[in-house]
Amino acid sequence: MSVAPRQTGTRGFPASGFQDAASFPALDIPLPPRVTSPPMELPLSELSVSILIPAFNEEGAIAETVETVRMQAVYLKELEIVVINDGSSDRTGEICRRLPVTLIEHPVNRGYGAALKTGLQRARFEYILIADADGTYPLEDIPKLMADAQTHDMVVGARTGEVVQVPLIRRPAKWIITRLAEYLSQQTIPDLNSGLRVFRKDVALRFLTLYPDGFSFTTTITLAMLTNHYRVKFIPINYHKRVGKSSIHPVRDFTNFTILIIRICAYFKPLNVFVPPALLLIVMGLLKGIKDYAGEHHIGLLAAALALTGVQMLFIGLLADLIDQRMKL
Repeated sequence: MSVAPRQTGTRGFPASGFQDAASFPALDIPLPPRVTSPPMELPLSELSVSILIPAFNEEGAIAETVETVRMQAVYLKELEIVVINDGSSDRTGEICRRLPVTLIEHPVNRGYGAALKTGLQRARFEYILIADADGTYPLEDIPKLMADAQTHDMVVGARTGEVVQVPLIRRPAKWIITRLAEYLSQQTIPDLNSGLRVFRKDVALRFLTLYPDGFSFTTTITLAMLTNHYRVKFIPINYHKRVGKSSIHPVRDFTNFTILIIRICAYFKPLNVFVPPALLLIVMGLLKGIKDYAGEHHIGLLAAALALTGVQMLFIGLLADLIDQRMKL
């Protein structure tokens, strides 16, 4: 049986004026046309969920985002909408104060990950769903994700649907970091950093200290759960062109993503990080040593350095793996 979701007031503002969608205040915000998923029969979920929406200068789409999320309440037992206004300098905060949400405000911009960490710690329910406020994700697919939430630790909306409008400038970097993550984690990852996903709060809190304040929150939780053998499912979804200007910096964020992937895999799967380059260095050292001895009847300094560096790296990997296994006891 479907239970009507509890109405949660904005911090410092009553929610009594927003008991149905028709009572939303009129907002003079132009909204672009978008492709939505076709109507379908969706199962009713008996789960209660807190939906976290980080927002930084999202005045153009935040109202429609909240309204679309509220429309999914009929498929859920109970729904809490938490908007984290991350130091916006536009009308995002003003608009959110007029919406039926729990509003958390950062006085300054702290980052996407910091906003989600704040919301995660304040959320009331066992299941957490995160969604962006820029109009890119098909929020009408929330019931599809929730349908599998009870049998999985995380369900990710993978941007592999029929309509995927990822900017061309971001596609090469996205492909590279995904392949790197798959190689180091030894897992197939359809979408490494999708911003639409649902997960168990208790599992997410286990890795709280690992989450960065920037855009790498989703990458971190994906790798953390996959490398620790949690049940993760990827469901294809569409992805639309965003409303407003993106705050992603391609070069800087690509570098940060790459470093993060190596760091997380070194934390949970150290042998996958250290052994391949260690073996490569040892083989290179041996080949260089054979060449030196065949030509000059002695082993050169470079050959010895390569081989010894490889051996040292191999032992570092083994030591890191021993520490990792000991911490799991």
